[in-house]
Parts: sequence; C-alpha cells; structure tokens
Amino acid sequence: MNGISIVILALSCLALFILAQYISGRMTRRAALRVLEIFREHKAIGTHQAKTIDELGLRPPGLVERFGRMRDYKQTALNLLIKAEAIRMTPDGKLYIPEEKFNELMRKGTLRAGGGVWIHPRRDPGGEGK
Repeated sequence: MNGISIVILALSCLALFILAQYISGRMTRRAALRVLEIFREHKAIGTHQAKTIDELGLRPPGLVERFGRMRDYKQTALNLLIKAEAIRMTPDGKLYIPEEKFNELMRKGTLRAGGGVWIHPRRDPGGEGK
C-alpha cells in the first residue's frame, strides 16, 4: 500500500464513523420525541399522575425479544431525558414529566397535540385528572 491508499482508507473510516454517529444521534432524538409522546399519551404529567415503566410500555425488551430486531433507542433516550431532568422519578420509582417542563415542551412545539383530544390535568372540567 502506498501513502495515498492509506490516507484514502483512513478518511473512509473516519467518514463512516462520523456517519454512524450522525445516524445514532438522529435515531436517539427521534426516540426521545417518541418517549415524550408516550408520556403525553399516558398523561404522566406531574407527580400525581406518575406511571411505572411497565404502565408506559417502556420496559426494555429481553435478550430473546431483541434478537433479530433493529436496535430500540427508546431506552437510551429515556436515560438521557432522566439525566436532563426532562423526566423525573418519584421515590417509589414512577416516572413523570414535570408540569412546567411539559408546558415548555408544548410551547416550543416539541410535543404535538396528536390524535384525539387530550385534556391537561389542571384544565380537566370533569375533575378526572386530579
């Protein structure tokens, strides 16, 4: 191998590495948005409506379930959201989005109203969200 071939090989490897990191970041961002949507759909807003990981359907799949599937980035996204304090945990292990963070995400347009009618727990006329 001459010098030019080594440089081309090194640049190709670097380009593949950068592409892999970019794709991983995009997939994690997409999964983070999906995790936030799951919290919205399950109305896990505020400590009074916190849900378990099983109630939210975010339990990590087992080894057999993962075999043959594409990687699920939701666990990575959930951990990042917890570290960023966009999602918090109660002392008994339940998860929720703090109401102020939820309102901020709605204002920014990060969370969409989505399908169906969703009533904010504080504005629930029937009192079911209390």
